[in-house]
Amino acid sequence: MEKAELVYPDYEGRSLYNLSQSIMTNLGLPTRRPVIKEIPDDGKKLSVVLIDGFGYRAGIKAGVLAEGDPFITSVFPSITTTALITLMSGQMPGEHCVLGGTTFVKKLGVIIDNFSYMPVYTKGRDSLKEITPMKELYQVENTIERAEREGKKCAIISPDFIKNSELTTITNSSSGNHFSYYHLWDALYYYRKALEGDYDFVYLYIPFADKLSHFYGPYSEPNLEAIRSIVEAVKRVAVDHRSRFRTVITADHGHVEAGEAIQMGENANLRSTFAIPPFGSTRSIFFSGNSSLLDALNRDYPDLQIFDNSRQNFKKLLGSYDGHKIASFDYIGVPSDSKSYFYPGSLDEGNTTYFRGRHGGLGPDEMMVPLIVID
Repeated sequence: MEKAELVYPDYEGRSLYNLSQSIMTNLGLPTRRPVIKEIPDDGKKLSVVLIDGFGYRAGIKAGVLAEGDPFITSVFPSITTTALITLMSGQMPGEHCVLGGTTFVKKLGVIIDNFSYMPVYTKGRDSLKEITPMKELYQVENTIERAEREGKKCAIISPDFIKNSELTTITNSSSGNHFSYYHLWDALYYYRKALEGDYDFVYLYIPFADKLSHFYGPYSEPNLEAIRSIVEAVKRVAVDHRSRFRTVITADHGHVEAGEAIQMGENANLRSTFAIPPFGSTRSIFFSGNSSLLDALNRDYPDLQIFDNSRQNFKKLLGSYDGHKIASFDYIGVPSDSKSYFYPGSLDEGNTTYFRGRHGGLGPDEMMVPLIVID
């Protein structure tokens, strides 16, 4: 992949953050920023279907979207944890500070694996729950919790394998009525039943395109066929219930075709400049160190665009500049090509160098996601 123009989150009206504001508006909750203009505030109930890894360009390639169809941007980092928490909390990444796969949290003085909620160099899923719940550590309050307190009734439909984890308390909420599924077919069954029920808001999360993009590549036929099947099946259900619900189909991020895997741990000169190991994700890297670190990064990794820890960059990338209250870093590195950057323990994502699709950065394939509104 050649160097691509970076696509920044459009927090002023066309990002997942703004979709979160539309959800809150629909549920009668106060909002702070612009909503998505294609979702009118007319009292009609809202359903959101998020297809993990369903990139806008992959949708065009699959034939479920056409050139010129509406799209919005993901947030930064364009990683599931960050995107879903923003979507379901109405908080910008710089406010909740779940910065991709791992985050250095000042309160605990450790780098946390956000998927498993444990220190990165230990084992024991959700082990940090004994110290403090994840939603308290990151100061996240889910939109569904607020809506339920106002008397709204919400349905959340998600895979069985992610239930009962600390992460899902802030991506899916611990409030509302939850339905766990094992396959697309029972997901659609629960989705249909929820739309037929007495709910004010219905949320369906589908992870399958993300898995196929990682293993086969975003433009592989297995993934494109999955996108076709999922989108068409969801549309059939949504169309049948459009008299009561307006349905939005979107995604948390897309994927780039994975390029070279850079092992930063093998660079002894770079290692000596770290104040703490780098964290985040392999295409959105948060560094801590002084000017010697910056010199080393510019010298050894010219394809890595470096943003310093300024209010301007905070606002541009994370939408906010008050996240330093929770996390700590000095620079953000974003690849301008298809490379990914690894570091032992804190930035290895399970040693997944074999992945053929990756995400987390600011490439158009990662950042552009569909906005399908069924009314």
